[in-house]
This record gives sequence, structure tokens and C-alpha cells, in this order.
Amino acid sequence: MNESALMVVFRLIHIVGGVFWAGTAFLIAWFLMPVQKATGMAGLTFVEELMVGKKLRVYLVLTMVFTILSGFAMYARMAIVTHGHWASSRMGMVLGFGALCGIVAGGLGASSGKRTGTRMIAFAETIRNSGGSTSPAQQADIDALLNKARGEMQVVAGLLVIAVAAMASARYL
Repeated sequence: MNESALMVVFRLIHIVGGVFWAGTAFLIAWFLMPVQKATGMAGLTFVEELMVGKKLRVYLVLTMVFTILSGFAMYARMAIVTHGHWASSRMGMVLGFGALCGIVAGGLGASSGKRTGTRMIAFAETIRNSGGSTSPAQQADIDALLNKARGEMQVVAGLLVIAVAAMASARYL
């Protein structure tokens, strides 16, 4: 595969992956988590099936990794070809800032998602084993976890907005 074709492949992976990753982060932060909280055990069951049963969390992690790696490969190639000069250009710096936001979003999203998912699955199992209804204390714990996780996901989504804006505008700055 020649270098131009390889760059097209990296760009496609990066753009399509980034769209999926950022869009899913928004969906989760502003729609899915509030609905999960509002619908109680039914919402918890739905999200558990979506994330674990349908493996959305696996697809998100893989998409995040491939998006970051393809972006790194394109950035490194440009830096190497220009002996570092491109990285210090306005475009290179804006893309670097966007990449940094994406990497931080990936780290925060992965750690928060794993921690929240593990705790929510444990809550769901406890609730199912106790007859399917939550005690006020359990519901308070679930609500606190969802509020914290939603705040973290909103930060992730916000960082991804900055990353997407940087990627979309860097060429024109």
C-alpha cells in the first residue's frame, strides 16, 4: 500500500471512529444517563444490556483506541516528514491541542466507564437478588453514582467537542 492510500485509511479510521466516539459520548451524557436515572431498574437493565449484552462498551473502547492511534500516526508522519516544523505551525499546534483533549477524554472516559459500569452491574445484581426493588438507601447510592458518572461523561463529551472543533478548524486557522 502506498503512502497516500495509507493516509486515506488512517483518515477514514480517525474521522469515522471520532464521529462514533464523540456522538456516543454525547448520547450517553445528555440522554441515556438521565433516562436511566428516571426509569430506575428498567433503565438499569436497559443500559446493562446495551453496554454488556450488546458490547457497546467494547466497541467504544476499540473505537477510542483506533481513533487515537490513527491520529497519532498521521500527526507523527507530518512531524517526521517536516523534521518537526509542521508540529510548531499553527495547524500542527491546534491539531496537537485537539489530540491532547481527545487523549484526556479517552483516559477519563475509559476509567470512569469501567468504574461506573462495574458498580452499576453490582447494584443490578444485588437488586435482582433481593426481589427487584430498591431500598431508599440503594436508590440514593445509585443516584449519586449516576450523577457523578454523568458529570464525568459531560466532561468527556466536552473535551471531545474541543477535539472535533480543533480537527475541523485547524487547517483554516
